[in-house]
Amino acid sequence: MTTARTPLTSPTVTAARTPLVSPAVSTARTPLLALSVAALVLTLSAPLPARAAGLPPIIVPTYTCDSVRGDPGRTVLFGNCSASLGAVTDGDFAGEAIGAARDVSLRIKCADGGTAAVPDEVALQTCTRTR
Repeated sequence: MTTARTPLTSPTVTAARTPLVSPAVSTARTPLLALSVAALVLTLSAPLPARAAGLPPIIVPTYTCDSVRGDPGRTVLFGNCSASLGAVTDGDFAGEAIGAARDVSLRIKCADGGTAAVPDEVALQTCTRTR
């Protein structure tokens, strides 16, 4: 038994191809979508809460080298140096940094930045021994 096919231009097929959302409904949704996008942008661009005074920075750059020379005012780590993720590897940097020497089991915390030339050496300023 064969079923008769309906031509694509018949009123039934044309009605079936009509969009489910009418232009009036689509237009009513546009301001709602714009408002939602604006709210999302404002939420994402809001400033983060300030850190409490006296807390250390979230990430302190760390430099590890084979050996060390110098004094607390200017300490130079040298030989086979590596830097933590995000630390400056070539050039000057400011702020706190941690230094470690493998050969003498030394770890220092430095307050006034320095100059990095990884993998050759890292010069650190105003350091105190932590172990």
